[in-house]
Amino acid sequence: MLKLFSVVGIALIVFPSYYGHAKDLSVDDDKYFENRQWDNAIDEYEKLLSKNKNQPEIYFKLGNAYSKKGDLGKAVEAFNKATQLKPDYSEAYQRLSEVSMQIEVPEDELKVCLKEVQKDPNNADAHLQLGLTYYKRNLFDEAKREYETAIGLDPKKAEAYFNLGVLYQDVNTHGNAAEMYKKAIEVSPNYDKAHFNLGIAYYQTGHLEQSISEYKRVIEINPGYADAYVNLGIAYFVKGAYTDALEALKKALTQGSNLAKIHYYLGNVYHKMDKTDKTIVEYKQAIEINSKLIAPHYNLGMIYLKKKKTDQAIKEFTKVITLDHDYADAYLSRGKAYKLKGDRISAQNDYNFYQHAKSAFARIYKEEPVTSYYEGSNPDK
Repeated sequence: MLKLFSVVGIALIVFPSYYGHAKDLSVDDDKYFENRQWDNAIDEYEKLLSKNKNQPEIYFKLGNAYSKKGDLGKAVEAFNKATQLKPDYSEAYQRLSEVSMQIEVPEDELKVCLKEVQKDPNNADAHLQLGLTYYKRNLFDEAKREYETAIGLDPKKAEAYFNLGVLYQDVNTHGNAAEMYKKAIEVSPNYDKAHFNLGIAYYQTGHLEQSISEYKRVIEINPGYADAYVNLGIAYFVKGAYTDALEALKKALTQGSNLAKIHYYLGNVYHKMDKTDKTIVEYKQAIEINSKLIAPHYNLGMIYLKKKKTDQAIKEFTKVITLDHDYADAYLSRGKAYKLKGDRISAQNDYNFYQHAKSAFARIYKEEPVTSYYEGSNPDK
């Protein structure tokens, strides 16, 4: 039962989060999740779904919120809905499996673990297992206590340091998380997942060079660790090392997972390198694999708008709006395309929708100072 430490903390994007959930830092409806206000987060996601039921990403977020709250049955329902709407949604399948396994755990698991600790208070593994059980129930203070007890009993228990790091990262204490991952690595130098999560912690605290070094170390230990190539590519992208970013992301493509998002990231890199034709190819590849990714459609629309290919721009922005009716900037950009085309009535309608989306739903998307590309953030938004 010590497998949890090997699956927590998987992330594929610039702002990694646990269970594969992609944090969209530019959208207000995720603020409740980030602040651990599960009921408020659930209410917000339910409101979004009441306006548009065909949003697998919102069901995914809803499932994570229910899971965090401890309502595993409703979490399973939400993840199931996400996979029905998006059959290739690997992250939703992963969470569905993880939550289903928790449901199958006997209700008296906590009592069993407590009895094991009472039977042998000096058993580090028993305290580690009790910590994992508390963690699954979102009892973080109790989990922290048990992990620390396990470490006190066995300072060579790498899994305990790792799990404590995951707990710290889960509550956004990235500095403490980094220290725990380092401790795990001291005990077990080839602990690839500890290096991987340390790379995430470094990234989240703005230490790009250290983050890059950790992802490289992961790849040295485990050359088939696909997520490490993705995060390495993103770190290079943020650093401005675009050639290195391309190399890492192309390597990630050979691993055969999350290909749509990797093509999207490649498109962002080519855009920064002013290789517009290749940018378009990559965004189209992303859309061909997963037509419901919002950002590739939006970015393609921006490219076509700049090229004054108004019909193509309008088509892409319309697809964005179909996927997310509250995407304010899509209305604004489509309005510009209509105006350029000479259709002032449609342009004015879109400008009106833009104002409505901003004021009514308070979902103003971040506008870049030079371009409206959403580089490196969640491609679903």
